[in-house]
Amino acid sequence: MMIIDGDGQFFETEEIFDKHMEPALRNYRPRLLTDDQGHNFWVVDGQTPYKRPSIKGAGAPGTAAPPGKALQSARRASPGSQTLTNLKDRLDDLDRESIDVQYIYPSFLLHVNAWPDGILAMGVCRAYNNWLAEACAKAPDRLKAVGVVSLQDPQGAAKEVSRLRDMGVTAVMINGTAGAKRLDHPDHEVFFAEADRLKMPIAVHFSLQFPVVDKLFEHHFPNRVLAGILPIMAGLTSVLCSGLLDRYKNLKFAFLEGGISWVPAHLERMDDHFENPRYGARDLISHPPSEYLKSGRIFFGCEGNESFLARVVAEVGEDLFMFSSDYPHADRAEGTARLLHDREDMPSAVRKKLLEDNARHFYGL
Repeated sequence: MMIIDGDGQFFETEEIFDKHMEPALRNYRPRLLTDDQGHNFWVVDGQTPYKRPSIKGAGAPGTAAPPGKALQSARRASPGSQTLTNLKDRLDDLDRESIDVQYIYPSFLLHVNAWPDGILAMGVCRAYNNWLAEACAKAPDRLKAVGVVSLQDPQGAAKEVSRLRDMGVTAVMINGTAGAKRLDHPDHEVFFAEADRLKMPIAVHFSLQFPVVDKLFEHHFPNRVLAGILPIMAGLTSVLCSGLLDRYKNLKFAFLEGGISWVPAHLERMDDHFENPRYGARDLISHPPSEYLKSGRIFFGCEGNESFLARVVAEVGEDLFMFSSDYPHADRAEGTARLLHDREDMPSAVRKKLLEDNARHFYGL
């Protein structure tokens, strides 16, 4: 069995944007600043999510930045492995985690679809995509780049999908919303039409930026609980309840880093509302939303230590979930590939689907 990590990550460095930003936008490239404790944090377009540690419950500084002088040992990875600047360290870590192939997502740019300046966001995405494709090409059998686009510039995102395909990149990441716009907003049709034409898989990834909700709580704990899951739920609702999959027959979506326990409850709610004629669901789709899950075009990330995993897989479907490590983020659990491989509450054939087959089907590996 080959173990495929459908959602690994790395921490971006200034080098990416120093070397690859286009001249017209280079003066506006993201920059790292350092606080008095030695933590790095990102500033882009004059804005930063950094909060002074003296604010009770503030998010830890540097959580989306490469390690500064205050190395965040909780990540349990060397600086070179965290930033993909030392591929030997990264590959050694993958060996220790029993991972054969890893698909790579960002950290800082997980929230790029919330940036209001779509032109700048897409310039940053292009620089990122260039650097990551070059890095992964040095270990092509182990590391796979996933491109990033911002739907705040839908025309630019559509052009970038085509360029990514020419570069050999086999999937692209967005978020569950683009600012205050839903995924199926008419402005985004040009992007989905191009992804459909190219048969480019689309990953809808975790983000903490969700309209209103990300400002609802001052303390990081409740914000992380709620704002972290709602964008993914909004993205799934857009995809399953709007007719998007009917308009574009080649689109595939994966919903990543949201856990799995919410999936059956949300599907049941959607189906229940579809059956109630008061809500007019048949104006948009002709069958219950959960029927789309039988099409082989919807996937979800799962971690090997989720307690409800076997129950959810049995209820929702064994062809829908793919292993995700969240390496090297500090809040991950270590060794989850081995945990999933050795679980006794699922048959070995099902575990193989979660660890290998379903990722192959989504990414086209």
